[in-house]
Amino acid sequence: MNRSHLHINLKRQLDKFLSEEFIEQNPNLISFIQAVNQTYLNYEKDAELFEQSSRLNDKEYGEMNAKLKDELEKRVFFQSKLIDAIKQLNAEGQELGSDDNLLDLLHILHKEIEIKAEIQRQLYASIAEAEEANDAKSEFLSIMSHEIRTPLNAIIGLIYIMEKENSLESFHENIDVLKHSAQNLFLLINNILDFSKIEAGKVDIEKIPFNLVDLVKQIARSLEARASENLNTIEVKIDPDFIPNLVSDPLRISQVITNLISNAIKFTQEGKITIKLHQVMMHENISSFKIEVTDTGIGIDKDKFQSIFQKFSQAETKTSRQFGGTGLGLVITKKLLNLLGSDIQFDSEIGKGSTFFFVLHLPIDSKASSVNTNDLHEDYKEENLKGLRVLLVEDNMINTKIAQKIMSQWDVIVDCAENGLIGVEKFNANSYDVILMDLSMPVMDGYDATIEIRKTDKLIPIIALTASASFGYLDRALQIGINEYIIKPFNPKELNMKLRKYYFY
Repeated sequence: MNRSHLHINLKRQLDKFLSEEFIEQNPNLISFIQAVNQTYLNYEKDAELFEQSSRLNDKEYGEMNAKLKDELEKRVFFQSKLIDAIKQLNAEGQELGSDDNLLDLLHILHKEIEIKAEIQRQLYASIAEAEEANDAKSEFLSIMSHEIRTPLNAIIGLIYIMEKENSLESFHENIDVLKHSAQNLFLLINNILDFSKIEAGKVDIEKIPFNLVDLVKQIARSLEARASENLNTIEVKIDPDFIPNLVSDPLRISQVITNLISNAIKFTQEGKITIKLHQVMMHENISSFKIEVTDTGIGIDKDKFQSIFQKFSQAETKTSRQFGGTGLGLVITKKLLNLLGSDIQFDSEIGKGSTFFFVLHLPIDSKASSVNTNDLHEDYKEENLKGLRVLLVEDNMINTKIAQKIMSQWDVIVDCAENGLIGVEKFNANSYDVILMDLSMPVMDGYDATIEIRKTDKLIPIIALTASASFGYLDRALQIGINEYIIKPFNPKELNMKLRKYYFY
């Protein structure tokens, strides 16, 4: 048996305990030795492989461990950053607990995402509303431009014609058209001013005794001529038990009723407009009553019911083109009724007409001391004011001449001053019953002039006759001592009414 091929450890043992001869004489022993030798060799090979494998595993483990450690450090870093970010987002100042409380953190993060999503939704909705409002205002400005330019065109054109024509018949005809055009323009401007005043919260509801039945009848009479232009008739129906003497703001109630009747006239051709006063009940000196204005006109589509009460809006754009109007009438009506503690309601059917109505709850004037409401309407009769001394402080020569000519019809004595400084000098040198004061003038304006006059006279009535319709300017005027104001272009009847208040001052 060749021992050189044996494993070194096995060879050492055989050399120590068994001779070669003994081994050669026992064939079975040789087979056993060969099997043991193979086991030694296999073990050594396995040990080598295990050692190599161990070395490889240690390397891979080290690399993997390094990677895991790196990932863990990154996770801790980003978690820390996330916690800091969530703390900054936690606008409500909610207690977060420990930084590793991920459920709380995720809840806050989710809540913050919902808040941001809601803000974004509201932002989109606001943008959509702003765009819609902008479109409505653009349409309103287009309509307003048309409404203003139409009477101005008639006025300018007729002035040219009157310069060329000398016929008395033509003169009177043109005067009627001029008056109608100027009145339309005046009402349009008043509507705009009323709307601005209501929007600014500058309308106060007066508490004046008046007769509502007389008021409604006067309004109906004043609008009969306008109704006849469309071949319409106006009828007033009043409950036999209706209580007429009330306490409220007759001017604003008149404005509401006039707007509703004017609307009915505008949208009705060869029809009928009916005003009804219905007594609902009376309780503890409070009268509850219903006012209806019914027409047989074009009617309103139910889908457009809400839009007619939105500012700068009419039921259809083509409506304004066909019938005119700015879309402010019903808006003003609704807002005035809200100030009176009521609201506008209506029923309508296309082609059959509309009924607008509202209910008021007003104190009853038990003394029946109602004011004469003639001074609130178109049929107001101007009174002669002979001997009334008026100081007119106005820098515009044309406005001065117009005011002088108008007041001369009432036999008013008018003295003029072209600016506030001259006005103060004339006031100090002469005696007047009333001062008509423009606010915007050179040298010294109406504000400073009023302040100077009030230093020596707290009682003389000063009426601002001004084109400054901004409520900031008007409020300032009232604060410094101006009693009241008239907005240009002014209605001569309004001027007569205000001057009459001080006729026997």
